[in-house]
Amino acid sequence: MAPLLLTLTLAVPPLIGTANAAEVVWDGQYRARGLAYNSLSLVTPTNNENSLGWSSYMDHRFRLQPILRVNSQVSAFLQVDFLPLTPWGGTINTWTDPVTGDAIAMAYADGVSPYADPDDGTSYLRNLSLTRAWVDVWTPAGKLRVGRVPMHWGAGILLNDGLDPLAEFGDTSDRVQFTSKVGPVYLMGGWEVMNEGYIGLRDDMQALDFAIAYRAETMSLGLLNRYRFQPDTFNGYTADLWGFAELGMVKVETELVGVFGAGNLDNGANDVRIATFGGMIRAIGELEKLYGGLEIGYANGDKDPDDDLIYTYTFDRDHNIALILFEEPLPVMAAAVPNDANQGLDYSAVRTGEGIRNAIYFTPHVGYKLRPDLSGQVALIGARAALVPAEDEERKGYGWEVDATVSWQPNEHFSLSGTGGLLLPGPYYSAYTHDDLGGNFGDPTFAGRVLATVDF
Repeated sequence: MAPLLLTLTLAVPPLIGTANAAEVVWDGQYRARGLAYNSLSLVTPTNNENSLGWSSYMDHRFRLQPILRVNSQVSAFLQVDFLPLTPWGGTINTWTDPVTGDAIAMAYADGVSPYADPDDGTSYLRNLSLTRAWVDVWTPAGKLRVGRVPMHWGAGILLNDGLDPLAEFGDTSDRVQFTSKVGPVYLMGGWEVMNEGYIGLRDDMQALDFAIAYRAETMSLGLLNRYRFQPDTFNGYTADLWGFAELGMVKVETELVGVFGAGNLDNGANDVRIATFGGMIRAIGELEKLYGGLEIGYANGDKDPDDDLIYTYTFDRDHNIALILFEEPLPVMAAAVPNDANQGLDYSAVRTGEGIRNAIYFTPHVGYKLRPDLSGQVALIGARAALVPAEDEERKGYGWEVDATVSWQPNEHFSLSGTGGLLLPGPYYSAYTHDDLGGNFGDPTFAGRVLATVDF
């Protein structure tokens, strides 16, 4: 059965052999990834001198998730990310020669070292990040959860915990919540603080949640109600309906989100009104060695993005459907003067970002299990803008992408996959011209990814 909400569901209390002895359960994952693109500029240097051209890099992340089971009623949880998405070679180990007083050349460097910047008080975050810490307390009435916890609901288009190997963000909240169960019905209430603001002022951004869900063996249905507010400044309400069903060999999942609100935003926009919608439906099936599926989604757009009415919806950035489209900012150009701040990249011409936004998309896929440990899959992604200003009405297409993946999993703890993708940009990119960086953003874009994971 698909997950409903990891932080809101109620499960069997943890059991240990000795009531008064604590037990530590070690859980986690190491992930290494390599990426390569012929041009995230969607144009080759031949057709635009500002093009980025070929780019490639590798990164990795070691995630440790220990569980301390104090007794059968109390457990503590941690999530620590070591080298979180740190590029390979991103922290070269250079040093100053005491004889010459000069830094040694990279050709003589001793590999890599932990990142350290004496002028940056947060530099340690490049090496280690304590991202989550919370406790669960079981009572006769249900489960109390307190701390900095992962948030996930349904298919993950609103709240996504980012625990997938390909996820890069993850939603986390400082919250108190209580979950109870009456037969197959789950009830949850929660309160969280997203921004403390200034002590003594009524400027904290907070949220109140109430969820109700029905869960059976082959069918689940849940409604999350989320009230987000900043006293005297902003009020917002989100309704998220999620459903899941097993229909023979086919599993169907859907999530529909409506967001409504009004008030002042901290980016300077005042008296704004929000009314937006997003949703998806996905069906997957398997027949012996053959498997496949289809996902269709909608994220509302805005015909006038400059007024005080906000209609655009953005999926959670960890809801990934492709290798290139809605996964990387497009188009990205080469910086005129590369430096540490811009890393050689210019985002001035970017039209789409890392999340599904203002889009109608569909993505069918089909795969075949060549062996129990080896499979191959091909996916097609097609997308266009949902709503655009009148002058862009004839250029709404984002384009088409084809991704092919080969996966090898010789055992339950290790997996290796390789993906190749081709994006044919649509007129939303190709018909656009930037005042300073030019245009011609319609060249085919190739990408490749290698992903290795070790789970424990």
